[in-house]
Amino acid sequence: MISFRDKVRGWLDDVKDKMFNVFGRDKSEKEENLYETRWVWYHSALVIELFIIIILLWYIAYEG
Repeated sequence: MISFRDKVRGWLDDVKDKMFNVFGRDKSEKEENLYETRWVWYHSALVIELFIIIILLWYIAYEG
């Protein structure tokens, strides 16, 4: 019987494979685009974080 942890790992691997295939990455490509993909996700998260901070600072500045 497969444990819950193994089921979740399998599901996460499937999701990662589908996500990478959306960006045009096959399983045969190992490390070529991994840095670029991580770079894009990391900087996308930074942009969202900065947007939230700017909105909060704007609210604080005009609230008082």
